[in-house]
Amino acid sequence: MHQLSHFKTLLSTQPASFQTSFFNRLNHLINYSPTIGLMGKTGVGKSSLINALFQSSLSPVSDISGCTRQAQRFSMTMNNHTLTFIDLPGVGESIERDKEYHQLYRNLLPELDLIIWVLKADDRAWSSDEQCYRFLTEQCGYQPSRFLFVLNQADKIEPCRQWDEQYHQPSHEQAANLELKQQAAITVFKPNHPVMTVSAAEGFQLTELAEQLIQALPAKASSGVARQLNSTYRTQSVENSARNDFGQCVSDIVDTIIDIIPLPTLIKHTISTVKNSIVSVAKSLWSFFF
Repeated sequence: MHQLSHFKTLLSTQPASFQTSFFNRLNHLINYSPTIGLMGKTGVGKSSLINALFQSSLSPVSDISGCTRQAQRFSMTMNNHTLTFIDLPGVGESIERDKEYHQLYRNLLPELDLIIWVLKADDRAWSSDEQCYRFLTEQCGYQPSRFLFVLNQADKIEPCRQWDEQYHQPSHEQAANLELKQQAAITVFKPNHPVMTVSAAEGFQLTELAEQLIQALPAKASSGVARQLNSTYRTQSVENSARNDFGQCVSDIVDTIIDIIPLPTLIKHTISTVKNSIVSVAKSLWSFFF
């Protein structure tokens, strides 16, 4: 591949210490295994949503001890690359139970790249979800940017008999009610990212969810998640977002190495001048890496 040989040639002109550090860090980035938390009450369709979005199905790995109701770890693997999901227990059952959860969440916090919070579109009350969200953001230190809220089961919204079975989309009346529920979720949770409205069972707006998911993820995690998406949802927008994130990470790698490796100022300046070329060629190889 011409671009790959060009990439190697470009890097071969740099000091050996830079090359070694760069390839080690690049390899770590390419093989990064993202971890996504799943929140939401039983019956909201977390598993069916994830199974609809991705190429592989969720496989149980283990329970994470630390409280009465454990967090469950699931994974999906493709071409030796693993994507992990952790189904987190809810909060708001009792003060004593919440104390048990507190340490569990604190322990898991550094591991999670993002939390997908699934709500039922036709649920009348989200008080326990709201209480749990406040607990995580106010007491456990989770940043609002680390949550993506999803209204699932859009096809169940009233009047549910009006759902268009042929085109897998809501009627005008259902669409209006879905918009009201979306606004209600925005009012309750004040989320950092748009609230997505979908139906996993009907395949409704899963493309939009996939695109938003990739944008919401940290830059180091988006390519690993994009790689595992069902090909239907690996749109040009998804690939562009992941590729740009990858380019930003490669740029950060170069900057970090320049800072930490003891090299003459002139050599550091030379590396800085070719950084944009390194990033550009790395981005062009995104499909090869992922």
